[in-house]
Amino acid sequence: MSPLQPWIDDFLLYMQDQRGCSPRTRDTYRISLTDCADVLTAFRPGLTWEQVDTPLVRRWVAWMSERGYAPNTINRSLASLRSFFKFLLREGRVLVDPARLVRNPKAPKRLPTFVQENEMDRLFDHYPFSDDYVGLRDRTILLLLYHTGVRAAELLGLNTGDVELTRGAAHLRVTGKGNKQRIVPFGEELRQALLTYLDYRAETFADAVLDEPHALFLTPRCRRLAYSALLKMVRTTLGAVTTQKKRSPHVLRHSFATAMLAHGANLESIQQLLGHERVDTTAIYTHIPDLELKEIYAKAHPHSEG
Repeated sequence: MSPLQPWIDDFLLYMQDQRGCSPRTRDTYRISLTDCADVLTAFRPGLTWEQVDTPLVRRWVAWMSERGYAPNTINRSLASLRSFFKFLLREGRVLVDPARLVRNPKAPKRLPTFVQENEMDRLFDHYPFSDDYVGLRDRTILLLLYHTGVRAAELLGLNTGDVELTRGAAHLRVTGKGNKQRIVPFGEELRQALLTYLDYRAETFADAVLDEPHALFLTPRCRRLAYSALLKMVRTTLGAVTTQKKRSPHVLRHSFATAMLAHGANLESIQQLLGHERVDTTAIYTHIPDLELKEIYAKAHPHSEG
């Protein structure tokens, strides 16, 4: 094990216990920081974190660039290192952040990938979801992602108590990044789908011993649904209605935001619904031509009528 690893482990524990970061985010930090530690100790054997300086961080960035790392990957790694040193500074373990003055490589701007409304209609109307619990669960998940724009980690973390199904006031209580909570309203179509799903869920697991009895979405083995299973399901189902290569839960988040903007929602409202800290993160959706949006989305979204 690298001599730099113990402090990385301390940081990961802090992010999990104190900051409430998701397992996926924690894994991203772990991979980025462990790779960084391996490269830095290859440059300077016996190195400690106190000895890491700005020229060494720049050398690491150059090393990644020379090996063809994408700018977004390099920027994500730098962000992880900055968060790590922010933790070390707070703990009094180091005196400076050597990554603070290192410039991020320019990443090309990419428009968000989204699924067209007629494709999503075809999915919900014609996809052969199975007639059992899993089929109903998967259809409900897709509706929820498309109607609310929540992140995959937020959906997987939902409990039954986070769902309010009162007519006219239906909403989710979502725990987002940094353990921040927000309220996300939704319409009648999703409300009816969740009512049906929750009845079926209660019947299916009435006599089962559940690892997490309050988890909203469960596997047939009585466990909270994991990201790998969610990703596989979304890829399979979206693959039946679209030819685009990128098919993930995040694509449905983009689809939600794009539809809301196309039909008159202001950026500040979309920002709150998505849980973005800054409105300029939401503003990426304004780069999609307005005419294209109006042609793709003929009806207002979300589908508030069942």
